[in-house]
Amino acid sequence: MSNTATESLAPSPTRGASATAIATPRPPRASSMRPVITIARREMAATFDSPIAYIAGTVFLVVTGLLFFFGVSGADDFFAAREATLRPLFEYAPWVLAVILPAVTMRLLAEEKKAGTLELLVTLPVTDLQIVLGKLLGAVGFLAVALLLTGVFPLLVAMKGAPDLGAVAGGYLGLFLVGTAFLSLGLMTSTWTHNQIVAFIVGLLLCAFFWTATDALLKAVFDPVPSVLQLLNFQNQFSDFSKGVVDLRNVLYFVAVTAVGVAVSTYSLQSRQWK
Repeated sequence: MSNTATESLAPSPTRGASATAIATPRPPRASSMRPVITIARREMAATFDSPIAYIAGTVFLVVTGLLFFFGVSGADDFFAAREATLRPLFEYAPWVLAVILPAVTMRLLAEEKKAGTLELLVTLPVTDLQIVLGKLLGAVGFLAVALLLTGVFPLLVAMKGAPDLGAVAGGYLGLFLVGTAFLSLGLMTSTWTHNQIVAFIVGLLLCAFFWTATDALLKAVFDPVPSVLQLLNFQNQFSDFSKGVVDLRNVLYFVAVTAVGVAVSTYSLQSRQWK
């Protein structure tokens, strides 16, 4: 969150506070969602004030578009296909999200630590959970905008035929859920370090691990892979969405992953206050 966002949450008597004020106990914290919304709005504004949002958004649209129209190595030609489907979009987009979303989340708290504004932030009348939720919701705003910009693909498919609207809605819901889970992992890594590059690399590795690497590792160790351990693989939970099938269990899975990321981020933020 930017310095402006930090100031917007601070009571007016502390605007000129020095290091002495930072060392004082926290004032009573607000229990409503207002601080979360305030932080989220400021984070989203800060994200789109930086070039990262535009670079990440452009990379997402260009790479996803190329994969959607031509597939890998030109294997799937959208213009030659006779089927009006968005399945290639839902097949390839999560791979791209796993790369660009850690670039968006890497600055969320690592930047606060490097700039020295985290100490001020944690003294404001907000809880650690509200800080984490606000940061995450701000990043989710970027994700929502990025997905909205892919709306050109359903329009192109509709020109070829009548796509299954239920499948389209289910696929986009899956992209939103898996993207939010990626963001929670990226935010978690941002609480672990002052260095944004380190946060990006660790976040990228985590997203890649849970999206694809777990399947290969588990198959190398277990034959067959126990059903419980298959839950570690995001692709297994996302595959139904890519087919337009919305299973409540898969929805709850990604919600649970996001909740774990938020919980770990909150604990990490709390623990670092006393170091």
